[in-house]
Amino acid sequence: MGPILLSFVLLSAKPTILIAGGDVIDGTGSRRHMVDVRVQGDTIVAVGHLRRQPGERVINAKGLVVAPGFIDAHSHVDGWLLSDPVAESQIRQGITTSVIGQDGGSHYPIREMFAQYAARHVALNIASYVGHGTIRSKVMGRKNKRLATPDEVRRMANLVGKEVEDGALGISTGLEYEPGRFSNTAELVALGRAAGRHGGIYISHMRNEDNEVLQAIDELFTIAREGHLGAQISHIKIGSARVWGKAPEILSKMKSAEKNGIYITADVYPYTYWQSTIRVLIPTQDYGDKKLWEQGLKDVGGPDHVLLGNYGPDPTWKGKTIGEISRATGKDPVSVCQEIVSATSGSKKAEGESVVVTAMSDADLDKFIASPRIMFCTDGQKGGAHPRYAGSFPRILGVYVRQRHVLTLEEAIRKMTSFPAHRLGFLHRGAIKPGFKADIVVFDPKSVLDKATTKDPEAPPVGIDDVLVNGVLVLDNGVATRKTPGQVIKRTVRLR
Repeated sequence: MGPILLSFVLLSAKPTILIAGGDVIDGTGSRRHMVDVRVQGDTIVAVGHLRRQPGERVINAKGLVVAPGFIDAHSHVDGWLLSDPVAESQIRQGITTSVIGQDGGSHYPIREMFAQYAARHVALNIASYVGHGTIRSKVMGRKNKRLATPDEVRRMANLVGKEVEDGALGISTGLEYEPGRFSNTAELVALGRAAGRHGGIYISHMRNEDNEVLQAIDELFTIAREGHLGAQISHIKIGSARVWGKAPEILSKMKSAEKNGIYITADVYPYTYWQSTIRVLIPTQDYGDKKLWEQGLKDVGGPDHVLLGNYGPDPTWKGKTIGEISRATGKDPVSVCQEIVSATSGSKKAEGESVVVTAMSDADLDKFIASPRIMFCTDGQKGGAHPRYAGSFPRILGVYVRQRHVLTLEEAIRKMTSFPAHRLGFLHRGAIKPGFKADIVVFDPKSVLDKATTKDPEAPPVGIDDVLVNGVLVLDNGVATRKTPGQVIKRTVRLR
């Protein structure tokens, strides 16, 4: 390839950074090229064969890959980012933008949340959905464990429309959780229509991710079709051995929907285990039903596949599987599950519990990771036992690209950058191009790898040493600079 030089006029008053000699993978899916990248202020101003300017900071990227900053399409950093604005666990993964307001929960009103982040300053760029559960509780109060009335649905729709108008990406639902599980499809269509009318999309932690996953996907398609808006499946998975092998069918449904004018995408994290409340092991709230628990445990491979990641009433149980607790206490596994639910219900709910459950097949996960319609996420939350919080993006690069060849490095980067940026309407982000925001990751493709485990879920990855957010180094030669240049990203275009 001959020399290339693409540049914008430099603003002489601002210092520049030159990322020199790296293999640039620009995020579009194009093959890598050894070129230089110049950053001035918060913007990429030149890409090509560039000469160092006097006084310019140079990052030597020889032998390394230079890529756009990674976009975490499903994140829970809103649970802690304002109190830990450096977000080291995220920037060390190369994440420069996190999308929050997931699973039906968000800050309300969104304009106040945006103002908080703008005033507090954090290391990451932040975009958000409006949460269905949040809006439901706002309208229905504590009496939200029932079907909504037509008037309540109308009031919820008005609030959703206002939140999307104020910059939310769309509406998120958490239909396995309260209060979302008490809604019906008609309510969700009405709220989806309100989001779509103002340019937003629908994203859902669906009603079911195991035995009835296909029916749950059909509901999502119905909401998208009748609500006249695009939709995304949150942390797509097949979490029961009874339906393993259905990934091709799900991907075929997504492809067919697009042919019919319904654009369905998804996000996924690269692990065969998930983290949630133990309550989702059974499909209803009938926690006293022993047979439901027996079947739920069977579907995920047995009690030794359910690790108690957190348990306030008895911290000595933390880090043990239900099987291990059963053998140590002499209680049968179902009784252990029921005791956990009972001890963390009602007024004791704040004491909390969470489980990490190994329930997916590698074959299904590989197909989801390789699909061009599926982007990547952490679904990460500080303090959890799941390593996805600190390891998801390096794991894609190290395990699924370098070790297992599930997808090429160029395609992995596209699915981390330009694809979510385009899907979510992030203008001038997600690519290494002049005029785009300087969210940039420099990493070693030969060594990048996750190190987090369920025993050490916050262990930092290796192989990522330099990260810029809006032109500011937040990770400089492996050292977190503690700078907080993140910006709020509001929806400004109509999403499809």
